[in-house]
Amino acid sequence: MELSYILADPSGNTTAFILSPVDPADYGSVARKVMEQLNAEQVAFVHDGRMDMMGGEFCGNASRSYALWLALHEPDGLSLRHFYGTREQTVTVSGAPHPLTVTLRCDGTNRYHASITMPLPNRVLPMEEPFLGPCTLVEYPGISHVLLENREPHADDPATVREILETLDAEDGCFGLLYLEDNTLRPRVLVRDTCTDVWESSCASGTCAVAAALSLQQNTPLELELFQPGGSLTASAIVEDGKLIALMLDGPVTFPQSGILTL
Repeated sequence: MELSYILADPSGNTTAFILSPVDPADYGSVARKVMEQLNAEQVAFVHDGRMDMMGGEFCGNASRSYALWLALHEPDGLSLRHFYGTREQTVTVSGAPHPLTVTLRCDGTNRYHASITMPLPNRVLPMEEPFLGPCTLVEYPGISHVLLENREPHADDPATVREILETLDAEDGCFGLLYLEDNTLRPRVLVRDTCTDVWESSCASGTCAVAAALSLQQNTPLELELFQPGGSLTASAIVEDGKLIALMLDGPVTFPQSGILTL
C-alpha cells in the first residue's frame, strides 16, 4: 500500500495527514504503522473535504494544521505555496458537531500561527477521587480529559481514569491525563481504536480543557500560555455568570516533510 502524506508539527504534536483513500475500517491498523514509520504522535485521514482522526476523536492541533494545509497546498497535496497576512479557513473535522473557523497568520517569514475557536466541552466536572485526589473531568465530543494538578504520574492513573469515565458514562474511547504544575503541562493521550498510549509533545484540546476548568473554578475570563514538551500553546476561555461561553486556542504550525509512504 502506498500512501501520500504530509507531516505537520503544531507545537511538537507531530501529526501525519494521510491524503490517499483509506477504508475507515482500517484506520486503526494503518495509523499504528504510519506512526511507527514516521515517528508521529498521531494520524489523521483527509477525504471528501473533511479530516478524521485515527480514533474518531477531536483534535485541536490537527484541526489547526488541517486548516493551514487547506490554505497552502498545491493540487498534488504535497507541495505548499505561501501567503502573508491573515485569512480565515473553515474546516470539518471528527469530534466537532459543526464546521470550525481557523484564523491563519503569517508574519512574512513563512512562519505561521493558527488560532481556532474550539467546540465547548459537554461538561466540566470537578471531583474528589480517593486515589487521584482533586481532579476535573472536561469532556469534549470525542475525547475526555482529566486534569490532575501538582501530581506525579502513577502507573495506575490510566486504569483509574478509565473507571471514572465508565462510571460517569463519559467518552472513554479516547482520553487524556493532564498533569499540570504551575504553567507546565504534560499531556498523555490514550486511544482505544489504535491501542496507543502517547505522552504528547503538546495537546490542544488538553490546553483548552485546563483553561476551561480554571476559568470556571475562578469564575472569570482567562488567557494562559502552557509550556509543554514540544512548545507552548495559548488558550483563552470566556466565562459569563458562571457559564463557559467561548474557548480559543493559538499556536504555531509547520510542515517539516511530505512524500509517499509504503506500508
